[in-house]
Amino acid sequence: MLGEYLLEVRSEEIPARMLEPGVRELATRVFEELMSRNLAPAEVETGYAPRRLVLVLTGLPEREPDREEQMMGPPVRAAYTADGAPTPALIGFAKRCGVEPDQLARVKTDKGEYLAATKKTEGKPTADVLAEIVPRALAGISWAKTMRWGSGEGPWVRPVHGVVSLFDGAVVPFTFFGIAAGDTTEGHPNLSPAPFQVTGAEAYRRELAQRDIEVRPAERRKTLADTMQKRAEALGGILVDDPALLDKLAAICEIPGVMEGHFDESFLELPAEVLATSLRDHQSALTVEAPGGGLLPCFLTVMDRPDDPKGRARSGNEWVVAARLADARFFYGEDRKAGLAHRAKQLDRLAFHDRLGSYATKSERLAALVTVICDALGWKEEKDSAVTAARLLKVDLATEMVKEFTSLQGIVGGIYAREEGQSEAVWQAVYDQYLPASTEDRLPRGHAGLVAGLADRLDTVVGIFGLGLIPTGSKDPFGLRRAAQGIVRIALEGNLALDLEAVAAEAVKLFGDRVKRSAAQILDDLRPFLHDRLRYVLGLRGYAYDEIEAALAVGVTTLPDLAARVDALHRMREEPGFLTVVLAAKRIANIVKDAAENPLDASLLAEPAEKDLHTAFDGLRHEVEEAAAARDYDRCLRRILDLAPVLDRFFVEVLVMAEDPKVRQNRIALLQAIGKTVSRTARLTEVVVDKAEARGKG
Repeated sequence: MLGEYLLEVRSEEIPARMLEPGVRELATRVFEELMSRNLAPAEVETGYAPRRLVLVLTGLPEREPDREEQMMGPPVRAAYTADGAPTPALIGFAKRCGVEPDQLARVKTDKGEYLAATKKTEGKPTADVLAEIVPRALAGISWAKTMRWGSGEGPWVRPVHGVVSLFDGAVVPFTFFGIAAGDTTEGHPNLSPAPFQVTGAEAYRRELAQRDIEVRPAERRKTLADTMQKRAEALGGILVDDPALLDKLAAICEIPGVMEGHFDESFLELPAEVLATSLRDHQSALTVEAPGGGLLPCFLTVMDRPDDPKGRARSGNEWVVAARLADARFFYGEDRKAGLAHRAKQLDRLAFHDRLGSYATKSERLAALVTVICDALGWKEEKDSAVTAARLLKVDLATEMVKEFTSLQGIVGGIYAREEGQSEAVWQAVYDQYLPASTEDRLPRGHAGLVAGLADRLDTVVGIFGLGLIPTGSKDPFGLRRAAQGIVRIALEGNLALDLEAVAAEAVKLFGDRVKRSAAQILDDLRPFLHDRLRYVLGLRGYAYDEIEAALAVGVTTLPDLAARVDALHRMREEPGFLTVVLAAKRIANIVKDAAENPLDASLLAEPAEKDLHTAFDGLRHEVEEAAAARDYDRCLRRILDLAPVLDRFFVEVLVMAEDPKVRQNRIALLQAIGKTVSRTARLTEVVVDKAEARGKG
């Protein structure tokens, strides 16, 4: 018969960010210990609320299986005296095992014959095992911060107030920081504090539901999302989507109540981004979008109770919101009075890096670097907008609004640039400068936005690499991996036909003597760093690692070109004849790897198979080069596949390593030429061939 275990630990309020990692680690620790005792549960369920952690295990056996363990004793040669009497070593071993010496078995091993005993251990009841491992697992949780309380109890995340520990309705007894586990818990500390008894997980959830408490965070989140959406619609608008904030709201309550509040319409004069950020950061509140755009003068947030009959929670929140929005309006007004030109002068006082200069010097470098990029791309008309955007890119770091709301970096600068009459290309470039920050984010809008975003990231990465501060392991204090991923995505998805190494070399020059490493040293480190990010981005598109490596091995001119080669190889992989060409390329590489370069003499080709191969190769070589030059890599690879049958025949009928050295060198020269051509798009030797495929081919 399979059983159920319910664990609830009640404590003082645990910070929202620690709840999910904490309960996940608890479940992992308990599960792994049960597995080691052959007591794996069929299902593991976790839950949490600010004041409780919950673990439910179902499908548990009633007890551990009995175990037999062979215990090795002394070697036979040392177990008996000359007259056959047991030695002290044998007597002592038998006594430890609880058997008579003549009950020991003889076991042959690589080291000789030994005496051994079989120890049988009766399995413990599962309840006893749980009483042993659960308190150890609870105490072992790696909380980000811990504390002590009372007379020195702890350390743990928060003081413990109660523990429910039940296996099939019976208490699994243990003590945790002086609190004895039992079958009694409590509801909400203010609304339903009276203790009540539970008999199992179903009864536990039912009793909590009667008190409006939900311990499953996914259910709380769904209830909040559905209720808020309905409230927003009732207000005549649409709930502004904010998944991260909803996750937080679901974590800070155990009763998923929704509170609606309003603020003075005069605050709608603030930019919607400022309004939403102020409400989000200061009050954990979502905003409601009006049907025609903009926001409605209302907000929605969580209320850890089912209702607010006297409106006190609402009025308190509205009072705080009004004060916060008044602050935001003040900061906004101060920034608007000063203007971006005035704030730009303050960038001299803001350090980008103590060895790389201020944000003022960074802005000058960015203006120069976007000029280099625009010239390389042939974007003459976009250059002025890109340069203007580059000079404005970091100005909002000196604004009062960004000092208050750091998450609005870039966005505030874009808003102010728009309000000061900058062109759409300029203000959008400033607004979007930190995009993409993740794999899901969109790219910056417009050519100026792409160039400015690329220049900003290249300047940062090159400068930090120039100081020798290259990320290692999980350490990346300057966010260089994220910056490198942004570089790759902008160049790749923005279809920028740029030689990134050449642009990076220009970026190095702009630092002057601020960096002590040479451009060659920086590029030697930067190249693999960018390639790692490139592998990651292309891998997310579904390309196999060997396809990416094969394209990278040929070299990188521009990232769009590389992506086109990877894509062509990916699609051509299933074509008939592809495997033959790959295997032939690998065979050719092995044959010619140590051979000197020799010119091909067609007059020395004697065998029909080698003549046919030369004829076929001669006919497609120029077409392959022409297709590659036109970036028509599908046609390039397809023409190479035409060599499959003649390559097959050549290796069957022709002995490359002929006795005549001239014939041998000439055949190697033919294979060298073919090897270079078939690797024009990608180095096919990097393509992994499944052994079963190869056997099938053979």
